[in-house]
Amino acid sequence: MEEQEGQKIIRINLLQSSMTLGTYLGVYMILAYAVTAMTVKYTALSLLSFPLVLGIPVVAFFLVRRFRDSTQAPFFPFPVSWMLTLLTFMFATALSCMAAYLYLRFIDNGALASGLMARMNEMLAQSDAVTAVMTDPAQVEQYNKAMEMMQQAITWFCSLPASGVTKQLIQSSLMWGNILSLVIALITAKRIRLK
Repeated sequence: MEEQEGQKIIRINLLQSSMTLGTYLGVYMILAYAVTAMTVKYTALSLLSFPLVLGIPVVAFFLVRRFRDSTQAPFFPFPVSWMLTLLTFMFATALSCMAAYLYLRFIDNGALASGLMARMNEMLAQSDAVTAVMTDPAQVEQYNKAMEMMQQAITWFCSLPASGVTKQLIQSSLMWGNILSLVIALITAKRIRLK
């Protein structure tokens, strides 16, 4: 993109800039995914994984804002901000999902799936104690249906190969990246100020 300001031309290479920002965001996403996967074995890490996952859009916002401020352009229009943010999420998704696939395919050897199934079996064992305390039969039925749906979802997820899990991760990352890129672009866009 080129913006002409009097005699000064400001050039922004969106693809190169978004690759750089996407690398930083992708490394952060790899960290968030790794901590989230380790919560299956170490439940105390769930206190850390939840803020890490919620911090992904915050890190993306700070990266785009820092880039906007470093260009020192008098304005940073919404389309440029949106494309930069969208491409940043796309490159971060590619990097983080590639790392997730390599982990699941070559390192994990089914540990994540067996850990999830073990956690689900623990929850099912405790569900009898939970339903014994409930007095309303409708509430018991609703709880049992929720547990059955959760068991089906975890069984389906654990039956997926590494490529299937990665495809699901790519779909969700791109969907949330598209939504969040609009919000971040609205916040980071800088308009022309008339004097």
